[in-house]
Amino acid sequence: MRFHGVHIDYYTFPFLLQSVHSPPHLQLGRSIHSQVLVFGFSSDPFVQTSLISMYTACGDVGSARDVFDEMSQPDLPAWNSIVNANVKAGLLSVARELFVKMPSRNVVSWSSMLDGYVRWGKCEEALELFNEMIKENEVMPNEYTMAILLAACEQLGSLEHGKWAHACVYKLGMEINVVLGTSLIEMYAKCGSIVRARLVFENLGPKKDVMAWSAMISGLAMHGHWEDCLCLFSNMVDSGVMPDDITFLGVLSACVHGGLVNQGKEMFERMSKEFGISPSVQHYGCMIDLYGKAGLIDEAWNLLNTMPM
Repeated sequence: MRFHGVHIDYYTFPFLLQSVHSPPHLQLGRSIHSQVLVFGFSSDPFVQTSLISMYTACGDVGSARDVFDEMSQPDLPAWNSIVNANVKAGLLSVARELFVKMPSRNVVSWSSMLDGYVRWGKCEEALELFNEMIKENEVMPNEYTMAILLAACEQLGSLEHGKWAHACVYKLGMEINVVLGTSLIEMYAKCGSIVRARLVFENLGPKKDVMAWSAMISGLAMHGHWEDCLCLFSNMVDSGVMPDDITFLGVLSACVHGGLVNQGKEMFERMSKEFGISPSVQHYGCMIDLYGKAGLIDEAWNLLNTMPM
């Protein structure tokens, strides 16, 4: 671009910085930042926010904060970016301090802070923050916000909180789409109510994707309903939905719970032969556990020796 003399403007660098999205690319990101300074775009809010996002993706929260602190009047996207940077780094107290200082907040601001609490195991704080959001009544939660809230209830293992969050979804007039539906299935299964999980699953109708099917299969396996689990897997395949590695973890777990050696061996073989999925260490672990519980030590040992390292 520069070789051909094409004019560089304030759109150029944000698009370029989007390609820098992991720690190994940090040095490249710094090189682009130096070019931002050379071409005089260091004060452009759009470019500055992109720099914050780039440094966040590369794990350099210090440089992200330096860029933010250089902004004379950070806009809302910049505030959201720096809060998210500290959330991802696990600096929740710093993130909350910035969150409180924000001149205004949108649903991205609230969801980012909620996600930080859940991601770092502070689920009770997440519930408190959500209540604060509802009380302020200035920003309405969206489906992503509610999925985070359901994840908090799931981690707490609190069925009552989960039912309350589900009720909030209805009060907010949200449609139970496949994203929310999957979150509800996982939450109810982890909180001990496989009946409610199944009800949500059935109510999703034909819009169920592989994540929803896998969540229900894993939930049934978790609760020891191995017959229902295998039946549901067959229904999934018959419906034209391709299983993934998560699906097979649930199926193999069901076989372990039910002591179904032949079915487990069949499913393990179908993974690669029929669906082209390479078994992971977790899949091998399920099979070794299955053989071990059945007293088939030689089979378990032979499989262990074939497991890729």
